[in-house]
Amino acid sequence: MPLYEFICKGCGKRFEALVRLGQEKSVGCESCGSKNLQKLFSAFGIGGGGSRIKTSAAGCSSCSSKSCATCK
Repeated sequence: MPLYEFICKGCGKRFEALVRLGQEKSVGCESCGSKNLQKLFSAFGIGGGGSRIKTSAAGCSSCSSKSCATCK
């Protein structure tokens, strides 16, 4: 089963879910239960050591200033 990342359009919660192919519409928000979700495209790291693909600042939900280590 593929691992998908979603964001809830109701409460803004980001979460991941293992979902069978074609069953994406059956997923509900783990916080509020809403089915009004947007499936996101996730970056993933490839390689060893310190190698990784960084996400854009728009994807950060851990700070409001967009200047944390995740944003950079």
